[in-house]
Formats: sequence, structure tokens, C-alpha cells
Amino acid sequence: MEPNPKRPCINMRRSIVLSFVVFSTIFAILFTFAGCSEQPPEAPGPEPDPGAFEPQEPEEPEEPATPEPAKLDGMIFVSIGNNSGARPQSGLSKAAVVFEVPAEGGITRLLAGFDIEMEKIGPVRSVRKPMVQIAVGFDTPFAHCGGSEDGLEIIRTNKVKSLCDIYSAGECFWRSSDRVAPDNLYTSTGKIVQGSSSRGFSLSRTDFYPKGTLKGAPALEISYGFSNVAGYPNVVKYLYEDGQYHRYINDKQHLDQDDEAIAPKALAFLQIETTYPTGKLIEMDMDVTGEGKALFFSDGVMCQGKWKKPSLREPLMLYIDEPDAGLAGGMLWIHLVPDLDRVIVGD
Repeated sequence: MEPNPKRPCINMRRSIVLSFVVFSTIFAILFTFAGCSEQPPEAPGPEPDPGAFEPQEPEEPEEPATPEPAKLDGMIFVSIGNNSGARPQSGLSKAAVVFEVPAEGGITRLLAGFDIEMEKIGPVRSVRKPMVQIAVGFDTPFAHCGGSEDGLEIIRTNKVKSLCDIYSAGECFWRSSDRVAPDNLYTSTGKIVQGSSSRGFSLSRTDFYPKGTLKGAPALEISYGFSNVAGYPNVVKYLYEDGQYHRYINDKQHLDQDDEAIAPKALAFLQIETTYPTGKLIEMDMDVTGEGKALFFSDGVMCQGKWKKPSLREPLMLYIDEPDAGLAGGMLWIHLVPDLDRVIVGD
């Protein structure tokens, strides 16, 4: 058989095609790498802040605001001791009004009125006749533990809203183990309201003096001696500061059980007819019916006025001599005294 003269051409064409494919592939690969390597570099970023990497102090969580005590439907009164064994008292700094009444031997007793819910009030002590007269006139419940004979006589012979630990309402009170009797008896507005409801006693609102701004002579320091007897002093003093009268007893600031300062917004001194029973040197008899002179202190000034209480069943009312004048809103501390001339005032 003779050889095919066309076979060498075919082999040559195959070699050329194969070489072209190989060359094209190598060229494509080189072009790809070259394109990737020629991309422009990224612009430099901002310099890092050294402080950004410092550890941050965690923020302390804000303490939740203390909710305001709920308002009562009216006023309730509690007889509270003010002898040295009774201090510091519980709840006293939150009272709406306080009547300070001489008891015996220069010691005073407090009739404190509350119009907000209070979990602990005391120590609860016996009432005196003027305190009963005041509470009955406002026709609202009052809590106490016994009382003077003339005070208990008013309770026995009149239909009044008395809640007494001894005679009528022991469930409204409890005794604390951290003090000794008699200065360890306490109550709460919840127990008083519950005890009143079960007896059909309603709470009454008290609105017995004008509120506003007082006009008068400057009076930044006020003092009164309930007792100046050596060894048994009871001198109260008030210093006016930041819209309040900060209270001191024998030059020691008066604080309550929670270390809250006793600092009324306004003061009143009422001159009450006073007699001294024969044979009872340390006792006195005050009668809070009728009318008499008064001194008022508010907004750092003093003004004269009067008080009136025509009868047992009528409320005590306060009147200021200056027209369109009133007392600052907030705690009002009222002192029942035999003689206004013993009130010492400094500016």
C-alpha cells in the first residue's frame, strides 16, 4: 500500500491548534493575576482613639423614687408621749398638725393629726382634757391609752370617737419589744381606720386656719419654757431656716425615729385659761373652750391673732389679725400655754 501524502499536514494543523490553546490559557491566567495585583490600595482610615479602648465605669442604676403616702379620707389624731423615754417618736415628722399640751411637772403631751397613711405612730400615751376637747371638736377618731380623770369623764359622758387601748380598742395597738412600758405602745393609720370603720366612726376633714403668706415683724428664733426647773427643764426652741422652723428641746435637735428633723412650716401659741388644782403642785387644768389671744409664726415673721372654740362639739378655729394673711402650708405646730408673755422671740 502506498503512503497517504496528506497525513503530515493534518498532524501539523493539530500541533498548531494545540499550541494556540495552551498559549491562550497561559495568557488568560497571567492576565487575571496581573489585574488583581494592580487594584489601587485602600485609603488609610482615621487614627484610632486611644480613649475608645479604655474600660468604662458602669453607670449606677438610679434608685426608684419613694412613692408618696396615700391620702386618708380625713384626719385622725393620736396621743403621743414627749417625755425623754418616748423620744425619738415614730411618724411625728409626717404629722399634718401637732398640738403640744402641758401634762404635769413641765412634761408635755402631743396630739398629732395625720391625713396620710402611716405604718407606725407612737409611742401612744394617755390623753389630757384639752386634747379630748380638741379631738371631739373636730369630730374625728382619736387613739390613746387611757387618760386623765377629767379627760376620761368627757369620753364617758359624750358620744365621741375614742379608740382606747385599755377600754375599747386594744386591737388597734401593739407593743414593741425594743422599748420598755409605757413608752412602747404603737399604732398605725391602717389599724385606726379599720377600728373606726368597725365602730361606725367616720373621718372628718380639718380646715381651721387660713393658708397663705403671713405679714408681720421678723421672727427667726422662738423659744418657750414649759419647765425651767433645775434638773427637769423642758425648753423648746425653733430656728427658722429654708422655710421651716427647726425644733430643739433643751438645745438638742428634735428628730424622729427615722432621724427626720421635726421642722414645722408654721407655729402657733394659744393662751389658754389655766388653773392649778389645790394640793396638786405638778398638775394644771386647761379649758380649751371659749376664746383667747394667739401668736402666729410663718415665713420668718410673727403676727398676733386669736383662737375660738365656743363649745365642746365645735372645732377650734384660728384667726390672724392681718387681713389677707395666712400660714404656710405644711406641718403646723400649736402650743397651748398659760401665758403668751413667756414666748421669747428673736430676729
